[in-house]
Amino acid sequence: MPATANVTVLDRAQLAAEGISTRWSTRVLRMLGSSGPLRPVEITDSSLVPAGSLHRVTGLLERAGAITRLPVPGSPRSVLALTDAGRTLGPVHAAALDWADRHLVGRADLEAPEAIDDAMSLFALPHTGAVLFELVAGEPLTVPQFSERLPVVGASILHHRLSMLAEHGLISRSGTRRSYRWRISEAGIHAGAMVRELSGWAERCLPSAAHPASAGQVTSSITLGSGTDVVVVAAPSPATSRTDSARLRRDTLRIHFSHAPGPQPPALLHSAAAGLRR
Repeated sequence: MPATANVTVLDRAQLAAEGISTRWSTRVLRMLGSSGPLRPVEITDSSLVPAGSLHRVTGLLERAGAITRLPVPGSPRSVLALTDAGRTLGPVHAAALDWADRHLVGRADLEAPEAIDDAMSLFALPHTGAVLFELVAGEPLTVPQFSERLPVVGASILHHRLSMLAEHGLISRSGTRRSYRWRISEAGIHAGAMVRELSGWAERCLPSAAHPASAGQVTSSITLGSGTDVVVVAAPSPATSRTDSARLRRDTLRIHFSHAPGPQPPALLHSAAAGLRR
């Protein structure tokens, strides 16, 4: 992500998930949290983490700032340890596990750490959050409509991504293959708490998630309320816009994936919704 990028809630959630959601990541983090610094061989000897996967997992966690390597005095070896950022992942994991227990496909076959990894990994994939955002208002969309709104190259790529999200239960579809219309599911709506925690952790702990918008980008945000299940997105104005209502929709992007009914949106959002229905 370039330094001048305008970082939104969804951008930050994806950035966090990319670094901490690889399979075995949560298991490694939990071991280091309970046992303190460990040598890599100690992790593989006392857990289910395959030795062949540990190097990749720890490398990603290091780059995400969740763990670090500490030198062992008098030895060329080092040990792995949690950083301050890694120690603050509890709420992220709790939100992911809560969602997984309710909605993750195949949850019964997974231990809790792997369920957490799989739940968060859905948001490591490009455009997952953006797809859910576009559908959260309740309006079913076709692939051509998505293509107009999302920076995805090729309808086939977009269709594959939508199909994958449907397989995981985050969205559903109706109609025939030539005219599928996609809508958000209950599981997709309830992913809001996980998005919020991932984004919040990234904003606090990942330097690349805190870049301000460049001067050429105008950001608008709407506070929907103080409820803990509300996620607010601030997003840049597009370079061009076909209609005033489309511009307003993007300038006041709103999203509240929620476990419970959220507060009523401000009048500005009512105006945006009315413009879209025309």
